[in-house]
Amino acid sequence: MLYVSSANFDRCFDQGTVMAVNLDRVGTEGNRLPPIASASLPAADVVSISQLNVAPESRVFIQSYAGELGFWPRPDASPRIFVTARADGDFLHAIDVPEPTRLACVGSSGSNCIEGALSLTQVPGQVKDLPRAPAPFGVSVGTDGDVWVTHLSPADAPARSRTGFTSYVVRVPGAEPAVSIPDFIALNLPDLPQDGSNSVISDSRYVFVSGRYDELLPSPAPARRFLLRVVDKANPARVIDPGLDLSFAASEARGLALTEGTTPDAPRRLYMAVRAPDSLLILNGEGLDSDSPRLSVVGSAPLPNGPTAVQLIRRDTGSELVLVSCSDAGVVAIYDPDVGQVVAQVAVGQVRGTESPRPFGLSVLKQGNAARVFVSNFGDGRISVIDIPDLASPQQARLVAYLGARQDQGQAATCTEVQQ
Repeated sequence: MLYVSSANFDRCFDQGTVMAVNLDRVGTEGNRLPPIASASLPAADVVSISQLNVAPESRVFIQSYAGELGFWPRPDASPRIFVTARADGDFLHAIDVPEPTRLACVGSSGSNCIEGALSLTQVPGQVKDLPRAPAPFGVSVGTDGDVWVTHLSPADAPARSRTGFTSYVVRVPGAEPAVSIPDFIALNLPDLPQDGSNSVISDSRYVFVSGRYDELLPSPAPARRFLLRVVDKANPARVIDPGLDLSFAASEARGLALTEGTTPDAPRRLYMAVRAPDSLLILNGEGLDSDSPRLSVVGSAPLPNGPTAVQLIRRDTGSELVLVSCSDAGVVAIYDPDVGQVVAQVAVGQVRGTESPRPFGLSVLKQGNAARVFVSNFGDGRISVIDIPDLASPQQARLVAYLGARQDQGQAATCTEVQQ
């Protein structure tokens, strides 16, 4: 099963959607998704599968401008999906998965999840319109079931005053989604820039939040940048800035990925996509379960234009391949820490001005020593499928298929609904 949120970024449709796509059923006779390619087989032609065969119960509707999607495999109930949307209402949607191919809106008996969605800008008890989280974007679900949400636009006080800006990370109980003033944890620190927040990782002790530059802030660009803030779950008022911008002068950060620890006190790697210069920043993390976490820059690797999301694939050797979607370049880059550089770049389509596929979200299906990567294409509305036949040789990665009908051609004047 592949769970996909559609942003409806051009308002071509009335609403956005979340779909449960059964990968065994997509396509038609003679036009199916191929098995994960073997390294010994020659590269085959790229398959385009526009017919997804999604049943009505496998689709629900959300607000437009969807952000990241978080999946919570609840231990005592059916899985639950959380999706942000930054159009009217600034919602966090909760969607249950009672069966792999059936979706159910939390808080609504129908298929319109907006009815039961949680607004992150309309909060009882606000003072001068604070706290609120306009343009919610990143989402991460911790093992304790708490959902952590970022927002792209800092909140001014009062709204539309362009003064008194505050950035937050919002904590929402996943089992019973609700939000109140104490759930908004301010990320502001004295004498450090504010900006918006992009992506988030909820680990056992700490929450890691990447900073995204907001060009609409009225103050001149500061000498320093908000690249990473760390929130202590044991004391949420404790917010740490590890000062990464003093070691690497990037303008902003995007996606994050944290390696697993073999023991609670073992060092770990945090990978972060940064821009200007477009790079993969490699951080060493120590004491991430202690009162004194330490994060330091140990390396960087140049990336194609527009690095966005970061995803790890753990190999049998113990090291992880690092995947980075590079939206402006239209490629997925693969960094191999054993080599210390980007070893492959897989184009998800031809880049032709505004028709660039612009890869965004990443999801991985690992089978043995091979992996299949699903890449959501912001712009053309499809999923690109990339196979890595041998994880020990990631340079063999290749594009094998597209899922969905292309929606960025022939719509300059009129939007035409595509039956999926």
